[in-house]
Amino acid sequence: MRKNEHLLWLGLCRRAWLIVALNIFYIRPQAQILTLEDALAAALRNNYDILLAKNEAEIAAQQHSPGNAGMLPRVQANVSNNFSLTALNQRLANGNEINRPGVTGNNLQAGVSLQWTLFDGLRMFAANDRLKHEKEASLLQIKDAVQQTVADVIRVYYDIVRAEQLLRATEKAIALADERMRLAELRQKTGIGSKAELLQARMDRNENLSALLEQKQSIAQRKADLNRLLARDADAEFTVTDTIPLLREPLTQIAETNNIQIKIADERVAIAQAMRREAFAQFFPVLNGAVGYQFNRNINSAGFFLVNQNNGITAGVSLQIPLFNGLNTLRQYKVATLALQSAQFMAARARFEAIQTQRRAVSDYTAAIGRMQLEEESMMLAEEYLALAGERYRAGQSTILELREAELHYTRARSRMVQARYAAKVAETELLLLRGELVR
Repeated sequence: MRKNEHLLWLGLCRRAWLIVALNIFYIRPQAQILTLEDALAAALRNNYDILLAKNEAEIAAQQHSPGNAGMLPRVQANVSNNFSLTALNQRLANGNEINRPGVTGNNLQAGVSLQWTLFDGLRMFAANDRLKHEKEASLLQIKDAVQQTVADVIRVYYDIVRAEQLLRATEKAIALADERMRLAELRQKTGIGSKAELLQARMDRNENLSALLEQKQSIAQRKADLNRLLARDADAEFTVTDTIPLLREPLTQIAETNNIQIKIADERVAIAQAMRREAFAQFFPVLNGAVGYQFNRNINSAGFFLVNQNNGITAGVSLQIPLFNGLNTLRQYKVATLALQSAQFMAARARFEAIQTQRRAVSDYTAAIGRMQLEEESMMLAEEYLALAGERYRAGQSTILELREAELHYTRARSRMVQARYAAKVAETELLLLRGELVR
Protein backbone atom coordinates (compact mmCIF):
# COMPACT_ATOMS: atom_id res chain seq x y z
CA MET A 1 0.00 0.00 0.00
CA ARG A 2 2.86 2.40 0.84
CA LYS A 3 4.48 1.52 -2.46
CA ASN A 4 1.29 2.41 -4.35
CA GLU A 5 1.01 5.70 -2.45
CA HIS A 6 4.63 6.48 -3.26
CA LEU A 7 4.04 5.82 -6.97
CA LEU A 8 0.88 7.93 -6.87
CA TRP A 9 2.82 10.78 -5.26
CA LEU A 10 5.54 10.55 -7.95
CA GLY A 11 2.88 10.60 -10.68
CA LEU A 12 1.28 13.71 -9.22
CA CYS A 13 4.68 15.42 -9.01
CA ARG A 14 5.44 14.62 -12.65
CA ARG A 15 2.11 16.08 -13.74
CA ALA A 16 2.69 19.21 -11.70
CA TRP A 17 6.16 19.73 -13.18
CA LEU A 18 4.80 19.16 -16.70
CA ILE A 19 2.14 21.81 -16.25
CA VAL A 20 4.71 24.25 -14.89
CA ALA A 21 7.02 23.56 -17.84
CA LEU A 22 4.22 24.12 -20.32
CA ASN A 23 3.30 27.40 -18.70
CA ILE A 24 6.90 28.59 -18.59
CA PHE A 25 7.38 27.69 -22.23
CA TYR A 26 4.20 29.23 -23.58
CA ILE A 27 3.24 32.03 -21.23
CA ARG A 28 4.42 35.36 -22.63
CA PRO A 29 3.82 38.96 -21.62
CA GLN A 30 0.20 40.04 -21.84
CA ALA A 31 -0.43 40.93 -25.48
CA GLN A 32 -2.78 43.62 -26.69
CA ILE A 33 -6.16 42.54 -28.01
CA LEU A 34 -6.33 42.88 -31.79
CA THR A 35 -9.92 43.30 -32.93
CA LEU A 36 -11.01 42.45 -36.45
CA GLU A 37 -11.59 46.14 -37.16
CA ASP A 38 -8.03 46.97 -36.12
CA ALA A 39 -6.66 44.13 -38.23
CA LEU A 40 -8.62 45.29 -41.29
CA ALA A 41 -7.48 48.88 -40.81
CA ALA A 42 -3.83 47.77 -40.62
CA ALA A 43 -4.22 45.58 -43.70
CA LEU A 44 -5.81 48.35 -45.74
CA ARG A 45 -3.01 50.66 -44.68
CA ASN A 46 -0.02 48.35 -45.09
CA ASN A 47 -0.87 45.41 -47.35
CA TYR A 48 1.47 45.36 -50.33
CA ASP A 49 -1.13 44.11 -52.82
CA ILE A 50 -3.34 47.10 -52.03
CA LEU A 51 -0.40 49.52 -52.19
CA LEU A 52 0.60 48.16 -55.61
CA ALA A 53 -2.99 48.41 -56.88
CA LYS A 54 -3.21 52.02 -55.65
CA ASN A 55 0.02 52.85 -57.42
CA GLU A 56 -1.22 51.34 -60.69
CA ALA A 57 -4.45 53.31 -60.34
CA GLU A 58 -2.50 56.52 -59.83
CA ILE A 59 -0.51 55.79 -63.00
CA ALA A 60 -3.73 55.23 -64.95
CA ALA A 61 -5.20 58.45 -63.54
CA GLN A 62 -2.12 60.39 -64.66
CA GLN A 63 -2.38 58.85 -68.12
CA HIS A 64 -6.01 59.95 -68.51
CA SER A 65 -5.68 63.50 -69.78
CA PRO A 66 -6.75 65.36 -72.95
CA GLY A 67 -3.13 66.07 -73.76
CA ASN A 68 -2.18 62.39 -73.66
CA ALA A 69 -5.12 61.64 -75.96
CA GLY A 70 -3.87 64.24 -78.47
CA MET A 71 -6.75 66.70 -78.02
CA LEU A 72 -4.69 69.74 -76.97
CA PRO A 73 -2.33 71.88 -79.07
CA ARG A 74 1.44 71.57 -78.88
CA VAL A 75 3.36 74.80 -78.29
CA GLN A 76 7.12 75.05 -78.47
CA ALA A 77 9.75 77.75 -78.62
CA ASN A 78 13.19 77.55 -80.22
CA VAL A 79 16.26 79.79 -80.06
CA SER A 80 19.58 79.30 -81.81
CA ASN A 81 22.65 81.56 -82.10
CA ASN A 82 25.46 80.39 -84.37
CA PHE A 83 28.85 82.00 -84.96
CA SER A 84 31.10 81.40 -87.97
CA LEU A 85 34.63 82.18 -89.16
CA THR A 86 35.06 81.67 -92.90
CA ALA A 87 37.03 82.77 -95.94
CA LEU A 88 34.96 84.89 -98.37
CA ASN A 89 35.40 84.61 -102.16
CA GLN A 90 32.74 86.47 -104.18
CA ARG A 91 32.63 87.55 -107.85
CA LEU A 92 29.86 90.05 -108.57
CA ALA A 93 28.06 90.71 -111.85
CA ASN A 94 29.80 94.09 -112.29
CA GLY A 95 33.17 92.38 -112.35
CA ASN A 96 34.19 93.20 -108.80
CA GLU A 97 35.70 90.47 -106.68
CA ILE A 98 35.87 90.12 -102.91
CA ASN A 99 38.48 87.88 -101.40
CA ARG A 100 38.82 88.12 -97.65
CA PRO A 101 40.00 85.56 -95.14
CA GLY A 102 38.74 85.46 -91.55
CA VAL A 103 35.21 86.72 -92.19
CA THR A 104 33.11 86.51 -89.03
CA GLY A 105 29.39 85.89 -89.01
CA ASN A 106 26.52 85.56 -86.56
CA ASN A 107 23.11 83.99 -87.19
CA LEU A 108 20.38 84.44 -84.57
CA GLN A 109 17.08 82.58 -84.92
CA ALA A 110 14.15 82.59 -82.49
CA GLY A 111 10.53 81.62 -82.73
CA VAL A 112 7.45 80.17 -81.11
CA SER A 113 4.97 77.85 -82.83
CA LEU A 114 1.62 76.23 -82.08
CA GLN A 115 0.53 73.01 -83.77
CA TRP A 116 -2.93 71.54 -83.34
CA THR A 117 -4.49 68.43 -84.80
CA LEU A 118 -7.85 69.63 -86.09
CA PHE A 119 -9.15 66.30 -87.37
CA ASP A 120 -7.77 62.74 -87.17
CA GLY A 121 -10.84 60.62 -87.79
CA LEU A 122 -11.97 61.11 -84.17
CA ARG A 123 -9.00 59.03 -83.03
CA MET A 124 -8.23 61.45 -80.20
CA PHE A 125 -11.73 61.03 -78.74
CA ALA A 126 -11.42 57.24 -78.91
CA ALA A 127 -8.04 57.45 -77.17
CA ASN A 128 -9.55 59.62 -74.44
CA ASP A 129 -12.32 57.06 -73.89
CA ARG A 130 -9.76 54.26 -73.72
CA LEU A 131 -7.72 56.10 -71.11
CA LYS A 132 -10.86 56.81 -69.09
CA HIS A 133 -11.89 53.15 -69.03
CA GLU A 134 -8.34 52.09 -68.18
CA LYS A 135 -8.54 54.40 -65.17
CA GLU A 136 -11.91 52.95 -64.17
CA ALA A 137 -10.53 49.41 -64.51
CA SER A 138 -7.57 50.29 -62.29
CA LEU A 139 -9.93 51.67 -59.63
CA LEU A 140 -11.86 48.40 -59.77
CA GLN A 141 -8.56 46.56 -59.36
CA ILE A 142 -8.03 48.50 -56.13
CA LYS A 143 -11.47 47.47 -54.91
CA ASP A 144 -10.79 43.88 -55.89
CA ALA A 145 -7.46 43.92 -54.03
CA VAL A 146 -9.20 45.44 -50.99
CA GLN A 147 -11.99 42.84 -51.08
CA GLN A 148 -9.54 39.95 -51.43
CA THR A 149 -7.36 41.27 -48.61
CA VAL A 150 -10.36 41.81 -46.33
CA ALA A 151 -11.57 38.28 -47.05
CA ASP A 152 -8.13 36.85 -46.31
CA VAL A 153 -7.88 38.80 -43.05
CA ILE A 154 -11.35 37.68 -41.94
CA ARG A 155 -10.59 34.03 -42.72
CA VAL A 156 -7.22 34.03 -40.97
CA TYR A 157 -8.44 36.10 -38.00
CA TYR A 158 -11.37 33.83 -37.25
CA ASP A 159 -9.20 30.80 -37.93
CA ILE A 160 -7.14 31.99 -34.96
CA VAL A 161 -10.35 32.39 -32.93
CA ARG A 162 -11.35 28.86 -33.96
CA ALA A 163 -7.94 27.52 -32.94
CA GLU A 164 -8.17 29.33 -29.59
CA GLN A 165 -11.60 27.80 -28.97
CA LEU A 166 -10.26 24.36 -29.84
CA LEU A 167 -7.41 25.02 -27.42
CA ARG A 168 -9.91 25.73 -24.64
CA ALA A 169 -11.76 22.55 -25.60
CA THR A 170 -8.50 20.63 -25.22
CA GLU A 171 -7.88 22.28 -21.85
CA LYS A 172 -11.40 21.24 -20.83
CA ALA A 173 -10.62 17.67 -21.88
CA ILE A 174 -7.46 17.77 -19.74
CA ALA A 175 -9.51 19.03 -16.79
CA LEU A 176 -12.02 16.22 -17.30
CA ALA A 177 -9.19 13.67 -17.44
CA ASP A 178 -7.76 15.16 -14.22
CA GLU A 179 -11.12 14.82 -12.51
CA ARG A 180 -11.52 11.26 -13.76
CA MET A 181 -8.00 10.48 -12.56
CA ARG A 182 -8.81 11.92 -9.12
CA LEU A 183 -11.96 9.81 -8.90
CA ALA A 184 -10.08 6.73 -10.06
CA GLU A 185 -7.44 7.31 -7.38
CA LEU A 186 -10.14 7.62 -4.72
CA ARG A 187 -11.87 4.47 -5.95
CA GLN A 188 -8.58 2.60 -5.93
CA LYS A 189 -7.84 3.73 -2.38
CA THR A 190 -11.24 2.57 -1.18
CA GLY A 191 -10.82 -0.74 -2.95
CA ILE A 192 -13.78 -0.37 -5.33
CA GLY A 193 -11.69 0.63 -8.35
CA SER A 194 -8.84 -0.86 -10.31
CA LYS A 195 -5.45 0.39 -11.36
CA ALA A 196 -6.54 0.06 -15.02
CA GLU A 197 -8.99 2.93 -14.53
CA LEU A 198 -6.20 5.15 -13.21
CA LEU A 199 -3.83 4.20 -16.01
CA GLN A 200 -6.51 4.87 -18.62
CA ALA A 201 -7.14 8.34 -17.18
CA ARG A 202 -3.42 9.10 -17.19
CA MET A 203 -3.03 7.99 -20.83
CA ASP A 204 -6.00 10.12 -21.87
CA ARG A 205 -4.52 13.10 -20.06
CA ASN A 206 -1.14 12.67 -21.76
CA GLU A 207 -2.83 12.36 -25.11
CA ASN A 208 -4.69 15.63 -24.51
CA LEU A 209 -1.48 17.32 -23.36
CA SER A 210 0.16 16.33 -26.66
CA ALA A 211 -2.83 17.75 -28.55
CA LEU A 212 -2.49 20.92 -26.47
CA LEU A 213 1.11 21.39 -27.61
CA GLU A 214 0.17 20.90 -31.27
CA GLN A 215 -2.74 23.32 -30.96
CA LYS A 216 -0.53 26.04 -29.47
CA GLN A 217 1.97 25.61 -32.28
CA SER A 218 -0.87 25.84 -34.79
CA ILE A 219 -2.05 29.09 -33.20
CA ALA A 220 1.46 30.55 -33.44
CA GLN A 221 1.61 29.71 -37.16
CA ARG A 222 -1.79 31.26 -37.84
CA LYS A 223 -0.81 34.43 -35.99
CA ALA A 224 2.30 34.66 -38.15
CA ASP A 225 0.08 34.36 -41.24
CA LEU A 226 -2.10 37.21 -40.02
CA ASN A 227 0.93 39.38 -39.28
CA ARG A 228 2.13 38.76 -42.83
CA LEU A 229 -1.20 39.99 -44.21
CA LEU A 230 -0.88 43.08 -42.03
CA ALA A 231 2.70 43.61 -43.30
CA ARG A 232 4.24 43.61 -39.85
CA ASP A 233 6.72 41.50 -37.90
CA ALA A 234 5.73 37.83 -37.92
CA ASP A 235 6.52 37.56 -34.20
CA ALA A 236 4.33 40.52 -33.16
CA GLU A 237 2.26 39.42 -30.17
CA PHE A 238 -1.50 39.92 -29.94
CA THR A 239 -4.66 38.24 -28.74
CA VAL A 240 -7.98 37.94 -30.53
CA THR A 241 -11.60 38.05 -29.50
CA ASP A 242 -13.26 34.82 -28.37
CA THR A 243 -16.37 34.77 -30.60
CA ILE A 244 -17.16 34.21 -34.28
CA PRO A 245 -20.15 36.44 -35.11
CA LEU A 246 -22.41 35.81 -38.09
CA LEU A 247 -24.86 38.03 -39.94
CA ARG A 248 -28.31 38.10 -38.45
CA GLU A 249 -30.05 37.85 -41.82
CA PRO A 250 -29.13 34.82 -43.94
CA LEU A 251 -27.77 35.35 -47.47
CA THR A 252 -29.89 33.53 -50.02
CA GLN A 253 -30.04 35.87 -53.02
CA ILE A 254 -27.71 35.95 -56.04
CA ALA A 255 -26.48 39.44 -56.97
CA GLU A 256 -24.30 40.04 -60.03
CA THR A 257 -24.54 43.83 -60.25
CA ASN A 258 -21.80 44.40 -57.67
CA ASN A 259 -19.48 41.56 -58.66
CA ILE A 260 -16.00 43.07 -59.15
CA GLN A 261 -14.86 40.57 -61.78
CA ILE A 262 -17.91 41.30 -63.95
CA LYS A 263 -17.31 45.04 -63.70
CA ILE A 264 -13.63 44.64 -64.61
CA ALA A 265 -14.57 42.48 -67.59
CA ASP A 266 -17.09 45.12 -68.76
CA GLU A 267 -14.41 47.82 -68.53
CA ARG A 268 -12.08 45.68 -70.64
CA VAL A 269 -14.80 45.42 -73.28
CA ALA A 270 -15.10 49.22 -73.29
CA ILE A 271 -11.30 49.50 -73.63
CA ALA A 272 -11.31 47.10 -76.60
CA GLN A 273 -14.13 49.08 -78.24
CA ALA A 274 -12.15 52.30 -77.92
CA MET A 275 -9.04 50.62 -79.33
CA ARG A 276 -11.01 49.46 -82.39
CA ARG A 277 -12.25 53.01 -82.91
CA GLU A 278 -8.65 54.20 -82.73
CA ALA A 279 -7.66 51.65 -85.37
CA PHE A 280 -10.60 52.63 -87.61
CA ALA A 281 -9.68 56.31 -87.39
CA GLN A 282 -6.42 55.60 -89.25
CA PHE A 283 -8.43 55.20 -92.48
CA PHE A 284 -9.23 58.97 -92.40
CA PRO A 285 -6.98 61.89 -93.33
CA VAL A 286 -5.29 64.00 -90.66
CA LEU A 287 -5.67 67.78 -90.74
CA ASN A 288 -3.13 69.83 -88.76
CA GLY A 289 -3.08 73.56 -88.20
CA ALA A 290 -0.04 75.63 -87.25
CA VAL A 291 0.65 79.25 -86.33
CA GLY A 292 3.88 80.80 -85.17
CA TYR A 293 6.17 83.78 -84.91
CA GLN A 294 9.75 83.70 -86.30
CA PHE A 295 12.72 86.03 -85.93
CA ASN A 296 15.91 85.66 -88.00
CA ARG A 297 18.99 87.92 -88.05
CA ASN A 298 22.19 87.26 -89.98
CA ILE A 299 25.30 89.51 -89.50
CA ASN A 300 28.50 89.20 -91.60
CA SER A 301 31.66 91.29 -91.52
CA ALA A 302 31.95 91.13 -95.32
CA GLY A 303 29.79 90.22 -98.27
CA PHE A 304 26.87 91.59 -100.20
CA PHE A 305 24.62 91.77 -97.09
CA LEU A 306 26.26 92.90 -93.89
CA VAL A 307 22.97 92.66 -91.92
CA ASN A 308 19.97 90.57 -93.00
CA GLN A 309 17.02 90.50 -90.59
CA ASN A 310 13.41 89.34 -90.90
CA ASN A 311 10.59 88.52 -88.51
CA GLY A 312 6.86 87.91 -88.68
CA ILE A 313 3.90 85.60 -88.18
CA THR A 314 3.45 82.32 -90.01
CA ALA A 315 0.28 80.27 -90.31
CA GLY A 316 -0.88 77.31 -92.32
CA VAL A 317 -2.56 73.94 -92.48
CA SER A 318 -1.41 70.54 -93.62
CA LEU A 319 -3.45 67.55 -94.78
CA GLN A 320 -2.11 64.01 -94.66
CA ILE A 321 -4.14 61.51 -96.67
CA PRO A 322 -3.35 57.80 -96.13
CA LEU A 323 -3.31 56.05 -99.50
CA PHE A 324 -1.41 52.78 -98.96
CA ASN A 325 0.82 51.50 -96.15
CA GLY A 326 1.08 47.82 -96.95
CA LEU A 327 -2.45 47.11 -95.65
CA ASN A 328 -1.19 47.62 -92.10
CA THR A 329 -4.14 49.83 -91.17
CA LEU A 330 -6.59 47.15 -92.32
CA ARG A 331 -4.65 44.52 -90.42
CA GLN A 332 -4.65 46.60 -87.22
CA TYR A 333 -8.40 47.14 -87.51
CA LYS A 334 -9.05 43.39 -87.93
CA VAL A 335 -6.83 42.61 -84.93
CA ALA A 336 -8.68 45.21 -82.84
CA THR A 337 -12.01 43.64 -83.89
CA LEU A 338 -10.83 40.19 -82.82
CA ALA A 339 -9.54 41.62 -79.54
CA LEU A 340 -12.97 43.14 -78.93
CA GLN A 341 -14.65 39.77 -79.55
CA SER A 342 -12.25 38.14 -77.08
CA ALA A 343 -13.06 40.78 -74.45
CA GLN A 344 -16.79 40.19 -75.00
CA PHE A 345 -16.30 36.43 -74.64
CA MET A 346 -14.36 36.92 -71.41
CA ALA A 347 -17.06 39.25 -70.06
CA ALA A 348 -19.74 36.67 -70.84
CA ARG A 349 -17.66 33.96 -69.20
CA ALA A 350 -17.05 36.15 -66.12
CA ARG A 351 -20.79 36.76 -65.78
CA PHE A 352 -21.61 33.07 -66.23
CA GLU A 353 -18.96 31.92 -63.76
CA ALA A 354 -19.97 34.58 -61.22
CA ILE A 355 -23.59 33.38 -61.25
CA GLN A 356 -22.61 29.71 -61.01
CA THR A 357 -20.08 30.38 -58.26
CA GLN A 358 -22.61 32.40 -56.28
CA ARG A 359 -25.17 29.62 -56.56
CA ARG A 360 -22.65 27.14 -55.22
CA ALA A 361 -21.63 29.59 -52.49
CA VAL A 362 -25.28 30.06 -51.44
CA SER A 363 -25.68 26.30 -51.24
CA ASP A 364 -22.47 25.95 -49.19
CA TYR A 365 -23.53 28.79 -46.91
CA THR A 366 -27.00 27.33 -46.31
CA ALA A 367 -25.53 23.90 -45.56
CA ALA A 368 -22.93 25.41 -43.22
CA ILE A 369 -25.61 27.31 -41.27
CA GLY A 370 -27.71 24.16 -40.95
CA ARG A 371 -24.73 22.11 -39.80
CA MET A 372 -23.76 24.77 -37.27
CA GLN A 373 -27.24 24.78 -35.75
CA LEU A 374 -27.22 20.98 -35.56
CA GLU A 375 -23.80 20.93 -33.87
CA GLU A 376 -24.90 23.54 -31.35
CA GLU A 377 -27.81 21.30 -30.40
CA SER A 378 -25.45 18.31 -30.18
CA MET A 379 -23.20 20.31 -27.89
CA MET A 380 -26.05 20.97 -25.48
CA LEU A 381 -26.95 17.28 -25.44
CA ALA A 382 -23.31 16.30 -24.87
CA GLU A 383 -23.04 18.68 -21.90
CA GLU A 384 -26.17 17.18 -20.36
CA TYR A 385 -24.95 13.64 -21.01
CA LEU A 386 -21.54 14.41 -19.45
CA ALA A 387 -23.11 15.85 -16.30
CA LEU A 388 -25.37 12.81 -15.97
CA ALA A 389 -22.49 10.36 -16.51
CA GLY A 390 -20.41 12.13 -13.87
CA GLU A 391 -23.18 11.88 -11.32
CA ARG A 392 -23.71 8.20 -12.10
CA TYR A 393 -20.00 7.43 -11.78
CA ARG A 394 -19.67 9.24 -8.45
CA ALA A 395 -22.67 7.33 -7.17
CA GLY A 396 -21.13 4.04 -8.28
CA GLN A 397 -23.93 3.38 -10.77
CA SER A 398 -21.68 3.25 -13.86
CA THR A 399 -18.21 2.32 -14.96
CA ILE A 400 -15.19 4.39 -15.92
CA LEU A 401 -15.79 3.44 -19.55
CA GLU A 402 -19.19 5.11 -19.55
CA LEU A 403 -17.72 8.30 -18.06
CA ARG A 404 -14.86 8.28 -20.58
CA GLU A 405 -17.35 7.81 -23.43
CA ALA A 406 -19.33 10.82 -22.18
CA GLU A 407 -16.13 12.87 -22.08
CA LEU A 408 -15.28 11.87 -25.65
CA HIS A 409 -18.79 12.77 -26.82
CA TYR A 410 -18.45 16.17 -25.15
CA THR A 411 -14.99 17.04 -26.52
CA ARG A 412 -15.89 15.88 -30.01
CA ALA A 413 -19.19 17.74 -29.99
CA ARG A 414 -17.46 20.92 -28.83
CA SER A 415 -14.79 20.57 -31.52
CA ARG A 416 -17.41 19.96 -34.22
CA MET A 417 -19.42 22.97 -33.06
CA VAL A 418 -16.35 25.24 -33.26
CA GLN A 419 -15.44 23.88 -36.69
CA ALA A 420 -19.00 24.27 -37.95
CA ARG A 421 -19.26 27.90 -36.81
CA TYR A 422 -15.94 28.75 -38.46
CA ALA A 423 -17.04 27.00 -41.67
CA ALA A 424 -20.24 29.08 -41.63
CA LYS A 425 -18.19 32.27 -41.24
CA VAL A 426 -15.92 31.29 -44.14
CA ALA A 427 -18.95 30.51 -46.33
CA GLU A 428 -20.53 33.83 -45.38
CA THR A 429 -17.32 35.71 -46.22
CA GLU A 430 -16.94 33.95 -49.57
CA LEU A 431 -20.53 34.74 -50.53
CA LEU A 432 -20.16 38.41 -49.60
CA LEU A 433 -16.93 38.52 -51.62
CA LEU A 434 -18.66 37.08 -54.69
CA ARG A 435 -21.54 39.52 -54.30
CA GLY A 436 -19.13 42.45 -54.07
CA GLU A 437 -20.56 43.43 -50.69
CA LEU A 438 -17.65 42.60 -48.40
CA VAL A 439 -16.49 46.22 -48.53
CA ARG A 440 -19.16 48.82 -49.16
